[in-house]
Amino acid sequence: MASTYSDRLKLELMETGANANTWGNNTNTNLETLDAFSAGYLSKSVAGSANVTLTSNNADPTAEASNKVIEFTGTLTGDITVFVPAVESNYIFFNNTSGAFTLTVAPTGHGANGSAIVQGAHTVQYCTGDTVVDLFANSLGNLSVKNNVNVVGTVNATSYVGNGAGLTGVDPFESGTKMVFYQASAPTGWTQDTASALSNTVMSVVTGTGGGTGGSTSYFSSFLATTDKSAPAQPVSGSVSGTVGGTTLSTPTIASHTHSITRVTQPGNPNNTGPQFVGNPPTSTSTSTGSAGGGGSHTHPFSGSLSSATADVTIPAANVKYANVIVATKD
Repeated sequence: MASTYSDRLKLELMETGANANTWGNNTNTNLETLDAFSAGYLSKSVAGSANVTLTSNNADPTAEASNKVIEFTGTLTGDITVFVPAVESNYIFFNNTSGAFTLTVAPTGHGANGSAIVQGAHTVQYCTGDTVVDLFANSLGNLSVKNNVNVVGTVNATSYVGNGAGLTGVDPFESGTKMVFYQASAPTGWTQDTASALSNTVMSVVTGTGGGTGGSTSYFSSFLATTDKSAPAQPVSGSVSGTVGGTTLSTPTIASHTHSITRVTQPGNPNNTGPQFVGNPPTSTSTSTGSAGGGGSHTHPFSGSLSSATADVTIPAANVKYANVIVATKD
């Protein structure tokens, strides 16, 4: 009966009693294969845009897929997939390629179940047989570190929980974000917007689309002017009309006046009663009432023209407090 081979490491499983005089050589080959799977290193050029399949032979320590650490090199001209044997195993990959394209590692026959490796990054990947799983790249769970973690590159996170007082380089703003800053110049990572439309302006809060500018009069040369604005004896034109409201005059406030009274008397009958003496003409006597005022309510309408009127207008000096701010854009 001939030898068989293990599924994962391709070791030779020798038949009992077989391989006379070659058993030692076969055993050494198995040991060399184990050595490669445990600590072997391969530098593999994958330049171009064609997919690459790592070689895998039975009991062959020189097979490409027999190495534990595999470094991919070369300039990519398109997205590629590197296929590894579709058996359970784990690898350390180093994507040391160049070119703005993606390198994905997948089991042979299962290209849709691969995992991409970021250029310049190392990753530990485990193949389940039909899927490649990242163990140390983009899929870490909770990570506990006793001392310090030094990251070369960029840390991307959708959320952060805890006290971030000691963090540096954490940027919550997207590139292109505009902010107002109360300081002399833009902070690190920001560029001041020096557009003339923003200079010497005031802020306007809108409920529609923001980010626009308008107007033409300089804020400092108008509202913040510090000299008196006087215009003495300026002509005022127009008309005026109205009615004075009703006022009731009391006796003390009305002008003093009297009323004349004429009294007619028949002769011989001073009281003008009883029989009258015929032939004697009546006599009249004039007198007046005493001085007194009176009550009553009345109004006085009025109207006129302002065509020849003048008025003195003075606006007090204004020296309004202000604070200079700048607008900066996130780099």
